[in-house]
Amino acid sequence: MHKLGRVALWVCQAALALMFLGAGGAKFVRPMWQRMFERWGYPDHFYLIVGAVEVAAGLALLVPRLASPASLVLIVIMIGAGATHAMHGEQQRLPQILVMSLLLGAVAYGRWSQARWPKIRR
Repeated sequence: MHKLGRVALWVCQAALALMFLGAGGAKFVRPMWQRMFERWGYPDHFYLIVGAVEVAAGLALLVPRLASPASLVLIVIMIGAGATHAMHGEQQRLPQILVMSLLLGAVAYGRWSQARWPKIRR
């Protein structure tokens, strides 16, 4: 990868990490998240699970060997967020979710060769 590509990848990872650390952390301290998840029909405290995954994966985005798997986990979270917003008539959030998912896909692809994948024994 060229130097410019590496820099762009790091900038993307850092921006996504900050975004997910902020969004995930907010789920622990802002009561609106509990109300929103209740309105959407999710079980009690599910917002805390989503927040914990966002924080953990956001931190993992900053570790090159973990960035690819973390990106894939966050893409799953974004698919769930997109489906939730679409089902509840909140389509204005979908472009933002799509852009974040595409950036996460770029990170997953860019860090794929460095990823630490578990070895599966037969």
